[in-house]
Amino acid sequence: MSSRAKERRSFMITAIGTPVLLNQVKHIQAEAVGGDIDGSVIKNKVKASLIMERYTGISTMDNATAEFIATSRLTEFVPLLFKAMNEIGEDQEFKDRQATLFRYFDFLDKDQAAAILYGQLLSGDLTGAQFKQISKAISSSNLIDYDQVEKLLAATLLAKKEH
Repeated sequence: MSSRAKERRSFMITAIGTPVLLNQVKHIQAEAVGGDIDGSVIKNKVKASLIMERYTGISTMDNATAEFIATSRLTEFVPLLFKAMNEIGEDQEFKDRQATLFRYFDFLDKDQAAAILYGQLLSGDLTGAQFKQISKAISSSNLIDYDQVEKLLAATLLAKKEH
C-alpha cells in the first residue's frame, strides 16, 4: 500500500442555529409538487411555536408578530386569539394591534372561520369581552350562518329552561 492510502482524513462539521423543541407539529400541508413539505411551512410552524411559548399579551407584541399571526392561517393561534379577546388597552397602538390580530379570521377559509367562531359561541364558556369580539368578527368577516344562529338560540333557550 502506498503511503497516501494509509493517510487518515478527518473532517470537522460545525452547525449554527437556534435549538427548538416542538411538542407537536399539526396539520402540515404539503405545498410543493410531489407532496414534499415546503421549508417555509416548517419555518412558520417553528415561529408559531415560539410566539405561543413567549406570549404574555398584546402590549408586549410587536406589529410584525401581530401581522404574522393574522395572515398565517395556522390553527395553533386560535387559543392565543381567544385569550387576547379578554385583554384591555386604552392606547391606540394596542387597539390597532388587537384589530390586526382579529383579522386572522378574514384570512381563513370561510367555513373554517365560521366553525371556529360558532364553535366557541356554542361552548358557552365565554367572557363578555370574548362574546363581543367573536360577534364582531362574525359580522365584519360576513360569516353569519343562520343554521348556527338557530343552534345558538336553541342552546340559550334550553339553558334558560334548566334554570
